[in-house]
Order: sequence, then C-alpha cells, then structure tokens
Amino acid sequence: LMALIIWIICGSLFFIFEENNPNWRECDSSIPPWGNDAIPGCYDFATTAACNEVYPEMCKQEAFTDIPNSLYYTAVFLVGEWGLVDFTWPGRLVCMFLCVAGIGLYAIPTGALFDSFGAIIGMGGDD
Repeated sequence: LMALIIWIICGSLFFIFEENNPNWRECDSSIPPWGNDAIPGCYDFATTAACNEVYPEMCKQEAFTDIPNSLYYTAVFLVGEWGLVDFTWPGRLVCMFLCVAGIGLYAIPTGALFDSFGAIIGMGGDD
C-alpha cells in the first residue's frame, strides 16, 4: 500500500514539475533548437503547445504528457532505472526521494526475504 501511495504521489509531482520541461520536447529538424531575434527556436517556448502554435504539428513531447505517462516513468524510476535525467530542480528533488524510498521499499524487504530463505535451508551460520 505504501509503494502505491508513493508511486501515485510522485507520478503526480513529476507531471506537475516536468510537464513543460523543454528537455523532453522534440521538434522537426527544420526548426532550430535555439532561436534568434527573428526566428524562435524549439526550446525558446514555455510549453509544447506554444511551440505548436508557431510551428503547427512540428513540436511534440512524449514524456510526462499526462498522469498515466508520468506514472509509467515513475514506476521505472522507483526500481532504480533512470533512462531520463534532464529534470527541473523540483523534479530532481522527487528523484532523490525516489532513490531513498526505493531502497526502503525494495532492498530492505528483499534482504529480509533472502535472510529467511537462507535460515530455512541452513545457511544461517548460527549453528
């Protein structure tokens, strides 16, 4: 139950913090990454929707676009895999919390399980 609560809360926080992170935005190759005074670039916009207003259907974002998408990435992060790493500062704080929570949720019960398994098959060493 605790893992489910942490998963949902952290997934929601990731969605709130990372929804408009330009690091997750991908634009067509005809759009410059950074613009100048005359032409705005892909990463100059605050949101992907604003990018699509200037460059229709040429900007897309696939990570942290909605809550279910954020929950998927949070589940991956909670078990220790970090395929995406360019977070905002609030997102980095959530990541640090997930590292600590992941140890408590997975490593400690797994250690207790294997310790009990070792005691059952006689590898306890306390004979």
